[in-house]
Amino acid sequence: MDKSAPISEMEKFHFGGKVFCSDGEDGTLSQLGVDPSSRKIVSLGVKIGRFFGKTVYVPFSAVTDASGNGITLSISRDELNAATSQATGALLDARSSVQEANSNARGTLKLVAAHPQTGELAYIVVRSLRAGQDVLIRQDYIAKIDTGVISINVPEPIFQTLPAYRTDEELQREVENVIFDMTPIHIDFPGMKNRVLDSVLYLDGNISSSLRGEMVEDQASGVPGLLEIKNRLFGDDTLAADLAMALGRDARTRDLPIGVYPRLGAVRLSGSVRTPEQKAAAEQIARSFPGVRSVENGLIVNPKSDLLNVMASSAGGDGEDLIPGRYTRHTK
Repeated sequence: MDKSAPISEMEKFHFGGKVFCSDGEDGTLSQLGVDPSSRKIVSLGVKIGRFFGKTVYVPFSAVTDASGNGITLSISRDELNAATSQATGALLDARSSVQEANSNARGTLKLVAAHPQTGELAYIVVRSLRAGQDVLIRQDYIAKIDTGVISINVPEPIFQTLPAYRTDEELQREVENVIFDMTPIHIDFPGMKNRVLDSVLYLDGNISSSLRGEMVEDQASGVPGLLEIKNRLFGDDTLAADLAMALGRDARTRDLPIGVYPRLGAVRLSGSVRTPEQKAAAEQIARSFPGVRSVENGLIVNPKSDLLNVMASSAGGDGEDLIPGRYTRHTK
């Protein structure tokens, strides 16, 4: 794949997938119209009604998002229902044949991915091309596109290196098994979320350290069939440092002795401030900070406050603690 265009940013079109208008769901994707010369999606065929409904065609420019979750259009349901019944481009659907130019191998079209905004094809997924195997084929190897038929030409040495395309359900199960096998990560499970969508793994939530987040990503990268990993885990160590910096830069809390103590994104603020307004401001800054799940405001209002004991208790107030919090950051 082109490294300048991550898989996660592609628009993925699943035939039979739900279509959502700006004011609600209305239809399913039945066809795609592709310009054979430019290799761009020019139209979408949307079936309205379950059994005897009609199929209408809307331009690719109406698409705002497309994934395994469905397709979102910028137009309303009324505008969709009033769309043309005339198709444009070479029409492809779930019954379209995909055949190798130099062999008798033949499969059916399962998925089409395109670059956002332009609609240029990025890759297709072919069902049962060889020995019942689903494979991902880059647009570079598409030789010709006609209505109902795509011809591909993949050199045999390259074809032999293509990994099997696996369902999101299969990948999800294996990713969860791989992460569960990482015993030291078990304490981080309550703060983590992982989801596979269109063969992309999304890691979200909080983890006790950025290093552990990298460990999870590295372990998951060994799962065959994953096309990309989006690691959006917030490490407590990085969160503490970044939030303390934000508090230190904000005019309302600058130079105040505030300690930051996160635990899987649940942040306790400890130390002293001079006014109730400063205490409220510190909490507001923390609550709106990326990666913070909750805030416990343990700040003490003290008009004479000017320092935070290095050993200040993470339990709140300005008492001392013989063992400070592991990821403590102070704004001073």
